[in-house]
Amino acid sequence: MKSAAALVLLAALAFPAVAAVDPVEGRDYQRINPPVPTSDPAKIVVTQFFSYQCPHCFKFEKPHAAWAATLPADVKSERAAVSIGHAGWVPAARAFYALSAMQKVPAIDDAFFGAIHRQRLGLTDDAGIAAWIAKQGIDRAEFEKMSGSFGVQLQMRRAEELSRKVRLPSVPALLVEGRYLVPVSDDGDFRDQLAVVDALIARVRRERAGPNPASP
Repeated sequence: MKSAAALVLLAALAFPAVAAVDPVEGRDYQRINPPVPTSDPAKIVVTQFFSYQCPHCFKFEKPHAAWAATLPADVKSERAAVSIGHAGWVPAARAFYALSAMQKVPAIDDAFFGAIHRQRLGLTDDAGIAAWIAKQGIDRAEFEKMSGSFGVQLQMRRAEELSRKVRLPSVPALLVEGRYLVPVSDDGDFRDQLAVVDALIARVRRERAGPNPASP
């Protein structure tokens, strides 16, 4: 297992410093009004909307993971698997929440993306996903039981409801503190878009701190 310091170094190598940005509403992000509640009021929450079935999410996942590994302690990164109206994406979303409950996502995440986008296995139905999961050394019966659980169904409904509340246009996208939605386009780089998210995190931090008494 890589140390935290090693992860930070890898991320720094993957994402050389970019110029500071001043995000422009309507171009770089969309303002959510009213803001939606987050999962942790004590943190600045950044939610990644994604689908294993989305080819752009596949390309974005490793850059996003490297970036998320460098976030400071006051920021919480979380993921929301959604279907945004694609029926064939629902089983993969359900699998994500089941695997999350089983604490298996870190071990299988890249393989799941790879099975769909490198091996072209499809995996658009529950039975096919369960069979593939079993081949990865995960107990199929436990996975299927978890997939059908109330908790997983609830998480799926909440994620879909959240995507509708913020009028999610596409995936991947990052939601900062329930206030700012940054659609991520596949420009082959992603650093510029992650820099926008960094700037919005800094904005939320300033807003939380309130006005500076020393300022004129």
